[in-house]
Amino acid sequence: MTERKKVTIQQLQKMKAEGTRICALGVYDTPMAVAADRIGFELFVIGNSGPMSLLGYTESTAVRSEDLLFMCKAVKRAQPKAMIVATLPYMSYFGSKDRAIDTAAQFVREGADAVQCHADRNTSENIEVMTRAGVPVLAHIGLRSVRKTEQSGFRVQGRSATAADEIFEDALAMEKAGAFAVVAELVPTQLMGFLRKRLSLPVLSLGSGPDADGIYQVSADVVGFSVFPRPKTAAQFGNVRPLIGTAIEKFCSAVQAREFPAKADERCMPVAEKEALFQELKRA
Repeated sequence: MTERKKVTIQQLQKMKAEGTRICALGVYDTPMAVAADRIGFELFVIGNSGPMSLLGYTESTAVRSEDLLFMCKAVKRAQPKAMIVATLPYMSYFGSKDRAIDTAAQFVREGADAVQCHADRNTSENIEVMTRAGVPVLAHIGLRSVRKTEQSGFRVQGRSATAADEIFEDALAMEKAGAFAVVAELVPTQLMGFLRKRLSLPVLSLGSGPDADGIYQVSADVVGFSVFPRPKTAAQFGNVRPLIGTAIEKFCSAVQAREFPAKADERCMPVAEKEALFQELKRA
């Protein structure tokens, strides 16, 4: 069997051209990265959903660079063949172009192969600065959790022709800025298909239907392990929460009943060493 090679941007472009689905998964720790990479995902995305689902953040705007860098380094330690894409935190790539490059460079130094930015036409200049500097960018359009107040909550974006056209213009701006792919979150399936056909770069769906070059889901939603309710648009393919709950409940019960550790789990000193210890203790 041929050893799998590291995923490249060229490979993603080829998959789009050939109509082969790209699989992207939100991954935030080493065990999940190891398990998922054995399956063959193309992209591991370290998004704000990681600190939210696993660290208890209630707002994506509160997620810090330290949180995302911590998870980025954890995923990198798995040495995955999948491309590691780390999300840049809120407001870290707005305003100053130098700040945008410095932030992106920090994540690349810590193990990211690319960065994800919640972007639109207004941030396209800074996106272009990053791509020109050699940092691959995955652009996130449509619903953006960091702008939930502006977008009136977590709701479908682009329902009207005018709103859909604005999202399309955002996508075109990202393509022009040099993004290697686009994630469209929670947009109508008709718009999703239009983006896939009109853009030369791969377009991934996050809760936006099947008419896309690839599908992206958060691992905590896929396996059923998050502190928050699963979004309606996120599919759950397993439910590890009750399994974990049962296991730790059994452990606690065994400890309370003095059934664990068992006799077989004891580690004893050699008799001579035990006697020597007792003599030392008597003299103490």
